[in-house]
Amino acid sequence: MKMDFEVYLWPGYTAEDILSLEDMAGIDMAVVMPQVQERCDNEGLARAIAGHDRLIGCCCPNPNYGAEALEEFRRGIKEWGLKGLKLMAMRQNYFIDSAVVDPLMREARELGIPVTIHSGGSPCHPTAIGNLAGRYPEVSIIMDHAGYPGHTDAAVEAALAHPNIWLGTTRIAFEPEFVRTAVNAVGPERVVFGSNGPSIWPDLALESIRRLELGEEAERLIFGENLARIYGIA
Repeated sequence: MKMDFEVYLWPGYTAEDILSLEDMAGIDMAVVMPQVQERCDNEGLARAIAGHDRLIGCCCPNPNYGAEALEEFRRGIKEWGLKGLKLMAMRQNYFIDSAVVDPLMREARELGIPVTIHSGGSPCHPTAIGNLAGRYPEVSIIMDHAGYPGHTDAAVEAALAHPNIWLGTTRIAFEPEFVRTAVNAVGPERVVFGSNGPSIWPDLALESIRRLELGEEAERLIFGENLARIYGIA
């Protein structure tokens, strides 16, 4: 089974549009996130993908809203059927390792929910994501973009220091030697395929990594098995 850990439901796109993109890549299941803004339409996402078993919804609350964000996350998981948490400090204006994130991380730990975190420079530098991972070692964290473009070395260091961090291939796939470096450093068991669709076509992102010729076992892990384990999919 092939899986994509990150695709967005942009305005004007439907669940069927997302599935068509994934079909072009031969991808069986995808984690879908709402368009990121100050306050994401997480409930709308849940409605849009309802009934599509191949799509897994991911909630993106803004932790700056405190108790309201926490309640939205709880409802997303318990009432709306979402299965993951996305933290987007760059767009929502907070530092990823600050205390404002702790209530959501504690809830993710309590509910057994994996967390995808956008990485880059401040306020979501890979070292800061490592700090957060160290506070919540029980929480599975996918580091979106693996620090690309300017902080891939720090992303690898964070993943080596914290075994609950997986490195995501979104965007980095288009300079695939960075993916090879990550695989060589942390092993294929700790790298997860994501396309960042629809801004990037999933089939092109997948083919970019496939051309590295990492081997059948590594591809099986990166393109699906790792994410299936993170999300508890048999």
